[in-house]
Amino acid sequence: MPAESRPSPDLEPTLGELPRAKTGAESTPGAIATSKPASDLPWKTVFEAALDTMLIVDHEGVCIEANRAACGLLELPRQALVGRQIADFLLPGANPEGLWQGFVAAGQMRGDLLLRLDSGAVKTVEFAATAHIYPKHHLAILRDITERKRTEAERNALSHQLEQWVISSSEKLQRTEAALRLQQQRVDSILNSLECVVWSVHPTTLETIYVNAAAEVLYGYTAEAFLSNPSLWFSCIHPEDEPLLKADIRTLRDDTRIDREYRIFRSDGSQRWVRGQARLVRNAAGQPTRIDGTTTDISDRKQAELALQNHQATQQAILDAIPDLMMRVNKNGDILNLISGGEITLYGPIPGDRHQSVYVSFPHDLADQRMHYVQLALVTGTRQRYEHAIEINGELRYEESRVVPLSQDEVLVIVRDITDRKQAEAIQADLNQKLQRVNAELNRLATVDGLTEIANRRSFDQALDLEWQRARRQQKSLALILCDIDYFKPYNDNYGHLAGDDCLRQVAQVLNTVVQRPGDLVARYGGEEFVLLLPDTTLEGAVGIIEKIQAAIAQCHLPHAYSNVARVITLSFGVVCHRPSVKEHSPRELVHRTDLALYQAKAQGRNCYVVGDSLS
Repeated sequence: MPAESRPSPDLEPTLGELPRAKTGAESTPGAIATSKPASDLPWKTVFEAALDTMLIVDHEGVCIEANRAACGLLELPRQALVGRQIADFLLPGANPEGLWQGFVAAGQMRGDLLLRLDSGAVKTVEFAATAHIYPKHHLAILRDITERKRTEAERNALSHQLEQWVISSSEKLQRTEAALRLQQQRVDSILNSLECVVWSVHPTTLETIYVNAAAEVLYGYTAEAFLSNPSLWFSCIHPEDEPLLKADIRTLRDDTRIDREYRIFRSDGSQRWVRGQARLVRNAAGQPTRIDGTTTDISDRKQAELALQNHQATQQAILDAIPDLMMRVNKNGDILNLISGGEITLYGPIPGDRHQSVYVSFPHDLADQRMHYVQLALVTGTRQRYEHAIEINGELRYEESRVVPLSQDEVLVIVRDITDRKQAEAIQADLNQKLQRVNAELNRLATVDGLTEIANRRSFDQALDLEWQRARRQQKSLALILCDIDYFKPYNDNYGHLAGDDCLRQVAQVLNTVVQRPGDLVARYGGEEFVLLLPDTTLEGAVGIIEKIQAAIAQCHLPHAYSNVARVITLSFGVVCHRPSVKEHSPRELVHRTDLALYQAKAQGRNCYVVGDSLS
């Protein structure tokens, strides 16, 4: 027998009561050296009652005695085993002669061994052999470890598959994160290329969440300075304009939009006019998450507006330098004059030496919209602002128009190309949506069992802690049900793992269908075990749920020809209902009691439920 590894200590032979051989003719080979039959020996009872296989062989390797366990292991009656060579059960190439001589010389041998039975089946056994328990007679003790070896091989294979899956998932996550970082870099590049300051702050604390590089150009302070100092924004505002800005921020709670012109002081002490626009952003639940806005330097335009009031010539020179399109329009929609610095591309050339209607070379619906705001500005005497999109040469562009009343009959229309800003906003919105989808998928993978598509053990543990604390605070009952598929291992072994996986999915679907309250939770607890967490549920209610599950499982008629309780799939249940006291801080005992109840249900024959003892 080859010595491969040392078996478990409990395989050590305990044959101290075996008699030593007598001398002379009583020690002849082929017979047990004793003065009375083997059945009368004092160790015979121990020999026969042993759970491990015991064989006594003579000096030629022939079996002369075998216990009942040996007959079961080798699948032969005792009459067929006695007289057989031990070498008959070894696989070809095992060199039984060399192994036998080495064993006899050494006196002891132990390890693992492959046996081939007469039926052709091969079994793996642990063995411990002792030579000369009395002269020329030897003892071999064997234990079948075939199933253990197979289970270890399957466990190692599953462990390898899980390791590969984790590596693959990690690589996918890294690629997704890299793509998101690249998209964020692109968005930052676009936002930093804009001349206006793009910013985002917390809706309550007003701490800066984001600000682009244009902040340093306009304010003289770096983006990092705004990120580290929440009060820096208001410290730059002119004292006379600060109350107006704070009032505007308060109105954001009503989902209004801020659009205000005010003065700021740069870091070098110089004063600038800016236009601030902002809106409140809410999440899907309607909770405020941030305030997004832009700040544009309008100092040049403000100077132009002031100069316009004092001197026409100076006014015209300044207006020509402004990149925005500016036009005087009367109440009839006639363009009286047009001023453009040459940077506006939203329109083709419009003659400036004669009046022209806004309906010429302009879509009719957009012209109607412009005239609406012209009339509104003239009636109210207040400045109006609106945005719209227009297609020019096959390209979609965006413009922002402000309508300023000049008299009872005329307004000044200032048009600005905001296509870049709109595109940047669209890119940012798309990026936020993708990030939300990725976060949602990661959260789902972390809380859902991949096979059954119900909550996993981690999700159950988190929910149990929360519901336990809630039940303890509100002094309400919390019911816990553990259930197990009866004889699932024979089902898996005979129908195959794919059928076993399908069985688990069907059982999970039944459980999820029966348990329908929003606060209830069905989760896979492990293997073929499932757990049901039922907040604010009495014992009667929990038992009712079990009975509904039993009825639903029975209606499925899932065949199980290898079950000892029925010809279809059945479940065993353990249930405990408890109202935690204020001194109970952990639900571990609740889980333990429920597990004991499930164990009792199995011990009572399965396909039933047992109500466990209450913690109190």
